[in-house]
Amino acid sequence: MTHTKQKLAFPFWLITLSAVFGLTLTVLIQDVMFQDAMAFSCVSHNMGIGIGTFWFPQYSTLNIDNIPSFHEQLPLVFGIQSVFYRLLGDSMYIERFYTFLIILLHIVFISKLWRIIFKNKPEYNALAWLPVLFWIIIPVCFWSYRNNMLENTVSIFALISILISYKQIHIQKNRIIPWLLSGFFIFLASFSKGIAGFFPIVFPFLYWLITRKISFKKSIYLSLILISVPLVIYLIFLINPDSRQSLTIYFVDRFLKRVNTMPTADYRLETAWRLFTEMIPILVFCAISLFFAKRTKLKSYVSENYKNFLLFVAIGLSGTLPLMLTMIQKGWYMVPAFPFFAIGFAILITPAINAYLQNIDILNIRFKVFKAFSILLFISVVIFITLQIGKISRSNEVVTDVYKIGTIVPKFSTITVPPEMYDQYDFKLQGYLVRYFNISISPYKEYDYFLKEKKSNSLIPDKYDEEINLDLNVYELYKK
Repeated sequence: MTHTKQKLAFPFWLITLSAVFGLTLTVLIQDVMFQDAMAFSCVSHNMGIGIGTFWFPQYSTLNIDNIPSFHEQLPLVFGIQSVFYRLLGDSMYIERFYTFLIILLHIVFISKLWRIIFKNKPEYNALAWLPVLFWIIIPVCFWSYRNNMLENTVSIFALISILISYKQIHIQKNRIIPWLLSGFFIFLASFSKGIAGFFPIVFPFLYWLITRKISFKKSIYLSLILISVPLVIYLIFLINPDSRQSLTIYFVDRFLKRVNTMPTADYRLETAWRLFTEMIPILVFCAISLFFAKRTKLKSYVSENYKNFLLFVAIGLSGTLPLMLTMIQKGWYMVPAFPFFAIGFAILITPAINAYLQNIDILNIRFKVFKAFSILLFISVVIFITLQIGKISRSNEVVTDVYKIGTIVPKFSTITVPPEMYDQYDFKLQGYLVRYFNISISPYKEYDYFLKEKKSNSLIPDKYDEEINLDLNVYELYKK
């Protein structure tokens, strides 16, 4: 990249980073997260302070479905985050720092993969900001990075795996180590979120199908190398009693049970429709870019990188369409596939965008004004993010009550609640209590404290004859 191209790319990078940080950190920096994300933070934090083990994590007194440990997800991300808590403390900003680090790694590796794709076209290297911008403007994508969702970590492992595979397949040397390394990152992705993390194994087959630059036989051989690494590691896990028991609980008692009895989708193609709606910002951007492209060169623009466009969109589809095999479908499950959709559609319009940028004179006053605007935008976003520190992003009254309850109820204790107030899959109230004070709730035993909603008609057991006046918004707290 020439010095001129660097100067030209500078304001576009600032605008892209403003979008990345503005769409994520403005909410991430605030107190409270989505309830699943809070639960994951609780489990990781507990492991970090010595409550639970890697194979048998702990969430609360009851965990889920009376299983004595937490197995809603595989334990890798909890284990990784627990290291952050051990090293950096137990502040709520630890999980925020972890997510921020994952965001930065995405920017680095998306840019790295982009430069590998266009290794022989240095004029396109300066557009590495484009796939990053496309990645972050997908609504459920930036929503996921506002929270401590497991898919964030799955996404970075999948991205690294594809990066290694793509680079290696272009070198065309018969070196097995990089493919084994790529397979290891597939294992890490799967060990973070289960079967959904395996989708990068299809890369060699898709590369053969779309580009025909390798033989079908070689694509199968490379795919077998990729899948062999996680399979060997899981076989080793099955030999060890603790890991075997943990994986069995996850797969049999949790995964299969949820697939068979707890559907979340109304119809089979819900993920496909959701994918289309999430991609609308990118599709609109591409449509506008191609509409204003030179008509005489539009066909050549589209066809120049068409196969790479198809390849990365196909990788994205391999990470999304299989989700429709079950009726357990959520929008954020698609997050690990979004970097590849972003790269694919950025590849499609790169020639048109590059042709437009070639006409920009960096010495022109309009470019200087644009550059000044990008700098002011970035500074404004940073200031706005800073102003969000200390605010509560959701459930304000509940969280305020939780902090007040935590001043009275001892840490590592359990509060009795009415049966109708306890939902093992509603992590909101208990998630806040556990994350900040290691306080659990239970409807099955009379502990020292009893908590009920003010609007509830639930009877207060006779033993709880002392109401504690904390000026709570939503709840009433009683003591024996």
